[in-house]
Amino acid sequence: MKTTERQRIWTGLALVGVLSVAMIGAASASGGSNRTARERTFYGPAQRLGNGTVQMYAVYKGKSPRTLGYRLTANALKGLPTSGSDGKLCYPIERDGKTTVECVQEYGSALALPERATRDKAFPFTWALLTWDPKGHDPPEIYGVPHFDFHFYMQSEAEVNAIATGPCPGLMNCEDLKRARIPVPDKYKPDVYHDMGAVVPGMGNHLMDMDSPEFHGKPFTQTFMYGAFDGKITFYEPMITKAWIEGLAAGRKGSCTAFPQPRAWKKAGWYPTAYCLGYQAKSKVYTISITDFAYRKAS
Repeated sequence: MKTTERQRIWTGLALVGVLSVAMIGAASASGGSNRTARERTFYGPAQRLGNGTVQMYAVYKGKSPRTLGYRLTANALKGLPTSGSDGKLCYPIERDGKTTVECVQEYGSALALPERATRDKAFPFTWALLTWDPKGHDPPEIYGVPHFDFHFYMQSEAEVNAIATGPCPGLMNCEDLKRARIPVPDKYKPDVYHDMGAVVPGMGNHLMDMDSPEFHGKPFTQTFMYGAFDGKITFYEPMITKAWIEGLAAGRKGSCTAFPQPRAWKKAGWYPTAYCLGYQAKSKVYTISITDFAYRKAS
């Protein structure tokens, strides 16, 4: 075979490879809704949210996970509570000789993952927790706007539910607060993530990326957090304002954002490297997902 002919063949193969990567990237940006060859999408049970529903979905290509996400119908963002809480995380506080019951101001829904994901022994995520904060929260005050917390948990649901309320800051049980703030070894978390004391009962500690735009004069729209408890990373969490999600239906394009990675992983398995926001106009569905999974060895 002549050199020029060989070059044409390799150029063609390279072009096919580039197009394949572009197709995979497009699937990730839409929250995993676009399928490439041999990809399959699996769904968990749907729950009521607002005037619509929410459910988990997982995209696999063969035996490899590609995407894990939340699927919200457009009406799920309508009819949501505008204040108060679901009353699940409350504690009696005594002030000035009077006892009042105070509650964490949020609404939470535990969601089951698709069975395909839960029976995957190399998949570290086991369930999800969606929380709606109708007036936001602090600390810090920059998060004091209506938003959703999209938790992807590696810690069991029973262990998370056992993180109790109490009289310490954040309505935390004092011993659980100490456990939540046990430092994660440096190699198991990215250097830019820090413990800012944002511990919540029934959830855990939230490590924050101090390089995020909201810490540098920009308004909060979306961010990514790592969760921790007992010195271990326990959940991954995109946190996104309601208004920013609704902007997808108003015409803003979906997007994927890579987030900082640790240097090592305590348990071997498939871990995501980016999170995505998408909107499917035909079906009127929002998707919030973690994606671009890579297999990590334990160390």
